[in-house]
Formats: sequence, C-alpha cells, structure tokens
Amino acid sequence: MEVSKVETINIELIKSKEDIITGMEEIKQFLTNPETEQAELPLKHSFAPGVYSREMEIPAGTLLIGKIHKHRHHNFLMKGEIIVITESEGMKLLQAPLMIVSDSGTQRIGYAITDTIWTTIHENSDNTEDLDIIEKRTVVEDKNQYLEYKDKLIKNITI
Repeated sequence: MEVSKVETINIELIKSKEDIITGMEEIKQFLTNPETEQAELPLKHSFAPGVYSREMEIPAGTLLIGKIHKHRHHNFLMKGEIIVITESEGMKLLQAPLMIVSDSGTQRIGYAITDTIWTTIHENSDNTEDLDIIEKRTVVEDKNQYLEYKDKLIKNITI
C-alpha cells in the first residue's frame, strides 16, 4: 500500500467514470513517485477460526491507495472521517461507524480528514497466520494482475 502525508488535497467535482479513472491514475503516480514522502501506517492483524482481520490506523491528512482485492469482503470504518474514491462508486465521504461490503476487483483511494481506523475482514479457511500467504490470496498489485486472476477463475469453472 502506498501512502503519503499531505497537508491539503484539492478535490474537484468528478463528472464521469473516465474522470475517476484518470484521477485515480494521477494519484497512483503521485503516491508511487520516489520523491513522494511515505507515511508509515500501524497495522494490527487478528485471527479467528476461518477469518483474518486487518486494522489500519490512518492519521488525519494521509492520502493512501489500497491494493486491488480479489474477493468480496467486509470493511469497517471504526473511527473518523475519510474521503474515498473507487471506480465503481466515485467519490464519497465516509463517517464512522460504518460497515461496507467491497466487491472483488475494488481498489480505493482515501484521504483521511480525521484520524481514522479502517478494518477489513477476509476468509482464511486454513487458518494460516502467514501474512505473505494471506496477501497473495486476497490482493493483487494492479488491474492487469486482477484480470489475469479473474481469467484463471473463469477457465477453472466447469459445467
């Protein structure tokens, strides 16, 4: 996950899906630029039978982009206010407490207006606590990797 601490963010009215995609790409380029100062976000990992949860503390003024998730999963905004942009839903102001369900293929860009706590819940059927394995199962780095993953799923379906 790429993150940056910024003082302000200029958010203009988004008029179309193309505007959202273009804006997301510009923010991704900014966040992955080696000259962009990166912020460290504390993570807490928790395990229960068949379930993995990850809690992230996001300080106010942080701009971040998540990875693309392979599977539908729950998200809980436990504390704070955050502006979130997705290709499918555009830009929204989210306020805690809030629970949302992410569809597969979702990637979010967020700007924390206040200190924020965001928790995601994922299936963990074999109860592994190896975070590298969990990450390989749940996310991909870019849209091409997601499309390859989705294509493999379709090819493995038999009727």
